[in-house]
Amino acid sequence: MTQITDKNNVIRDIKGFMFDLDGVLWLGDHPIPGVANTLKQLRREGKQLMFVSNTSSRSKAKCLSIFKHMGLDVDSSEVFIASECAAKYVASQMPGAITYVLGSEGLLEEALAAGLDARNASTRNPEKAHYLIAGKDNDLSFARLTCALRVLQSGARFVAVNCDPTVPSQDGLEPGAGAIVAAITAMVNRDPDVIVGKPGTLLLEMALEQSGLDAAECAIVGDTLETDILAGNRLGLSTILVLSGNSKGLDMSAPDAYPIEFRPDIVMNSVEDLVY
Repeated sequence: MTQITDKNNVIRDIKGFMFDLDGVLWLGDHPIPGVANTLKQLRREGKQLMFVSNTSSRSKAKCLSIFKHMGLDVDSSEVFIASECAAKYVASQMPGAITYVLGSEGLLEEALAAGLDARNASTRNPEKAHYLIAGKDNDLSFARLTCALRVLQSGARFVAVNCDPTVPSQDGLEPGAGAIVAAITAMVNRDPDVIVGKPGTLLLEMALEQSGLDAAECAIVGDTLETDILAGNRLGLSTILVLSGNSKGLDMSAPDAYPIEFRPDIVMNSVEDLVY
């Protein structure tokens, strides 16, 4: 692990930056100080910017509205949301696939937008389907879990939007998509066939494919060792941990205390340190 000693050299050598959202670009309803200027400076330097989020409860349109609210100028093509990418992945494997969605309205919207024959996992007696997509579901019920069980028992493939066990909310942590995925896994005694979000690499691979860059030319900037940094290390990206979100207060002075796959290449206080 290294600390940045010459930020200009780091910016010069990396052609593309992938940014996590919550805890990296903003906290709650407020942008991280200096983030807008940081993104503008990186663009002036000719860097490609990508924004990668594990969210399964928000649609891409909702995320774009948050960027606008935060005063951050981004293009839709730069934003890669796990909910959208999960739907697009399934559509790429089988256009129009019969797909049950255990998750939010935003996830169902993305599945429909991708051209899937998407159904809400709200029946105890589902039709035979090709896929089950599972994400964070605030309306989770016994009936919905029963639907997921029976869809997979009928031979459908199992796609997890992400495996985050918990997520932050206004009043503390609450169960994330990973808690629901774990329940389904326990029922069917098998892991998901595909995990789209971090620490899986599919979300990042889709961003790289659109950018035209190789992994070795890019860095991921995240605030969580177990998702952002692990995914980046698995894919061969440079990894930059910021201490502004989930890792706030984390002692990174002794890197050997962490498994090697969780160790970032660079540690900084916030994204502002990329350019100042």
